[in-house]
Amino acid sequence: MTNQSDSDETDDLPVDTTRPFASQSYLIGETIYLRGAELGDAKWATAWRPSPFPISAEEAEEQLKKKVPEDDERRQALLIACRRDDGRPVGSTRIDDSNPTFTSISLHADPALGGTGARIQAEMLGQLVPWVAGERNRPVVVLATDADLEPVVARAEALGMRPAVRLREGVWRDGRRHDTIFYEYLNPTWVARLGDPGAGITEAGEPVTTPKSSAPRRDPEAILPLPPNALIGSQRLALRPMQVDDAGTIATLIRSEPDASFGHSRFPYSAIMLANWFAEMAETDPAKGIEFAVVLRESGELIGETGLYDIDWIARTAESGYWLYRAADRGMGYGTEANLLLLEYGFERLGLNMIWAWVKARNPRSQAAIRKQGYRDAGRFTWSGYGPDGFENALMFDLLAAEWRAARDAGRG
Repeated sequence: MTNQSDSDETDDLPVDTTRPFASQSYLIGETIYLRGAELGDAKWATAWRPSPFPISAEEAEEQLKKKVPEDDERRQALLIACRRDDGRPVGSTRIDDSNPTFTSISLHADPALGGTGARIQAEMLGQLVPWVAGERNRPVVVLATDADLEPVVARAEALGMRPAVRLREGVWRDGRRHDTIFYEYLNPTWVARLGDPGAGITEAGEPVTTPKSSAPRRDPEAILPLPPNALIGSQRLALRPMQVDDAGTIATLIRSEPDASFGHSRFPYSAIMLANWFAEMAETDPAKGIEFAVVLRESGELIGETGLYDIDWIARTAESGYWLYRAADRGMGYGTEANLLLLEYGFERLGLNMIWAWVKARNPRSQAAIRKQGYRDAGRFTWSGYGPDGFENALMFDLLAAEWRAARDAGRG
């Protein structure tokens, strides 16, 4: 008769422990192999799910049933890293092919592995880059990782990946903040055709300690009341949550855009799609993104949007962005004013530590506005999209809460 402890161990192991990768011919490393997600992975959720918030095995199985098909429709995929000797999941990678020019890779290792986890991630990277760039023929492979994970950084550089962007204090690990570093691998075929653009990290600059625009530009003594449901305002503007009935107004306004080069190409977005997006965003708590309507404080008229996206509530980071719908409202300081209100909301009310932004390299107007608001040049992504002359680059920027507060206090003096 089998004792209780032996029975528990047997239940936790996959059925076939002899050579679980025997039917697989690629994505096999020295100690691990990568495969697609399976429902049996649900009981190992902490090993492959990159979230510090635990869920039950039953909930993990439901998420796999729902998200794996959804990921496929979005040209994304979750691959599970398993030990070669017994098939036990020990990590995962998420591959995102949704961008037409580059594939982004994120790595995760079971936190129970401790320092071994970084070596597992490095081994995953060694399998993925040659496969994505070679067999899948992607022009660029992008990795975002903790800058202090030495095994991963060493493997990236050994593979020929080069640092593209460094965002300060973008990761929370082991009780403190670490920089996020992005590495790029440029497909040699495309380098031969387009030339070598060099490492994007050379575009990075020194931190901006005193932005040209004082922060915040909010007048606490303003006589005008805030429009209904607004959270914060300046003398001229206010930010309020997007409402479902804003969708029709926005869809109409953006159809009159005269400038095809402004930010991104024009597209007549559906009011139905916008309304659904606003509704879904409001249902998620805590939110992964926050979208504000930019309205004139006196009249409440909607003139644009600004928001925080890809919010990391652990590392306390987010991406910022804004858009003024009408060309006539640009060049009047509304965009800078709205974004400074957004920075105050993010740093003071949400407690964020770093906010980042990206701008196309061919958009010097937005680059100047970002720098004016206090952001630091953090690097460059190569061939991150298409433009009128072919592949084009994007510049990255970051701003720390401490820098924003220093500028605010200097402005009060």
